[in-house]
Amino acid sequence: MRVLMTVFANSSHLYNMVPLAWALTTAGHEVRIASHPDNAQAISDCGLTAVPVGNDLNIMQLARSTPREEMANGGALTLNETRPEKLTWDYVHDTFAQHAQIYDYMADRAMTDQLVEHARQWQPDLVVWDALTYAGPIAAAAAGVPHVRILFGLDHIGRMRGVFHRLAEQQPAENRHDPFADWLGAKGDPYGVAFDETLATGQTSLAVAPPWMSFPTGLPTISMRHIPFNGPAVVPDWLREPTDRPRICLTLGLTLREIADENVSLADFVHAVADIDAEVVATLSAEQLAEIGELPDNVRAVDYVPLHALLPTCSALVHHGGGGTRTNALQHGVPQLIVPNWLWDEHDIAHRLAERGAALVTETPDLTPERLREQLRLLHSDPSFQAAADEIQKEYLALPSPNATVVELERIAEHGRTS
Repeated sequence: MRVLMTVFANSSHLYNMVPLAWALTTAGHEVRIASHPDNAQAISDCGLTAVPVGNDLNIMQLARSTPREEMANGGALTLNETRPEKLTWDYVHDTFAQHAQIYDYMADRAMTDQLVEHARQWQPDLVVWDALTYAGPIAAAAAGVPHVRILFGLDHIGRMRGVFHRLAEQQPAENRHDPFADWLGAKGDPYGVAFDETLATGQTSLAVAPPWMSFPTGLPTISMRHIPFNGPAVVPDWLREPTDRPRICLTLGLTLREIADENVSLADFVHAVADIDAEVVATLSAEQLAEIGELPDNVRAVDYVPLHALLPTCSALVHHGGGGTRTNALQHGVPQLIVPNWLWDEHDIAHRLAERGAALVTETPDLTPERLREQLRLLHSDPSFQAAADEIQKEYLALPSPNATVVELERIAEHGRTS
């Protein structure tokens, strides 16, 4: 079969899709990944076929110049809000209105036009779309083929759509305005696509978080183990050499290294581990090194190292809870010290891991060098953290792989075409 995958120009969202794209390819299917032109090289570097659509997105340059309160989930209205007292009708309604504007920028008219044109011309049997790339379901519906949404973490959109519909039922009929439906309806109208709820949350969703982490949204879902992909990788010489003391990884991941956050002190992170008896491998760019200044003797600074090669040698991981980083840790059974960021589900999953005993969590306002050092020592000295990480690793490895998921996608493609 032919599978058209689509994702906005962002490396972490692309990398989330790569293992499934490989699984489909090695099963004999033809796979293309459509994205903005500034993502085409990254797609081809993964050994996959790129289809450039629309204009360059340059989303990281935009993120660096955008105040946090104007970013998705960075301001007063967030899709990752879970506190019941905050989830009023006005809050949820206005959150969807705001995020419709943000997601429209990420998959604008130019991208959608060209994606629809390619889908109609190439005639895929299935469209798999990144959960923030809403040109995907529009193109699938326009071409009359089934579509599957691939999640990159917890399904805050599906959860919040459920909250929206429950609250809407409590409103007078004349007040049940749905800004997300209005946006997607207008987005689909030029292609003859009318709104239905599957445009918002997929006909089926591929869930890459273990079931015990996920929200009970009631949406059709296929559970799939996320195979961490870290981009083109080379194992450095030093990593092949034996080490005579524990090794700790300290990383901000690929995305956070490109987005400024005034609440994060890299110097605090690095100097807090100065007197710990361990080799600390810190993934830092040249700009970050200049910000930190002189490094402690036990810190090895590297611009990049593939986590799937590094983490099996580590006894602990210090990070901000990003999806790619934490799934590498789950895969390799590494206890985690998480200072959760605000981007999506970092806070939720950090606390779920802490409840399972595999992680310690420090919220950003509470972060001090002393607290970081204290928690890292506890993580090292208490064997229960490693035992909990080992147990979660077993559960994680038991989830269906992308290869096993291909069979489910073949079934959807076979029975789902509408034209």
